[in-house]
Amino acid sequence: MKVLLLLFILTTTFHVWGHGGEDHSKDVKQPKVVKANAEIEEKYIRINQEYLKTVKPIFQKSCFDCHGNTTVYPWYYKIPGVKQLIDSDIKESKKHLDFSKDFPFVSHETPIKDLDAIGKSIKNDSMPPFRYLIMHGDKKLTKDEVKQVDKWIRESKEMLK
Repeated sequence: MKVLLLLFILTTTFHVWGHGGEDHSKDVKQPKVVKANAEIEEKYIRINQEYLKTVKPIFQKSCFDCHGNTTVYPWYYKIPGVKQLIDSDIKESKKHLDFSKDFPFVSHETPIKDLDAIGKSIKNDSMPPFRYLIMHGDKKLTKDEVKQVDKWIRESKEMLK
């Protein structure tokens, strides 16, 4: 019964909940190459050091299945139709934001806009998407994790001003 419910949800809500309720399909651009001067590079290094220490472990638990290179596929992955939906979700997720290379992330935006997007997703509670949380409730960020990520975002944006 759970599998049938999952299939129904996956097939009827693919574009609505697949990316936190936002349709960016028309906005997707080629990934930007961030060229920075020495001062900005130093800031990126400091931001990344804090990211590695406090935020990456949170993202590894909750985000890397779709936004990284360490996807742990669920038992139902090989069900026809489900596999294609999961693969499509992962492909689209990585087009928008890929955490595989640490900060600054691979994305179609600037590092500041990436931080804004992550902050918005956390504040709106739109990531991980609802349909993912149905089968992976343990991936939802705790209040403490939200505070840690939010603090890192604020401090990082302040440093980049």
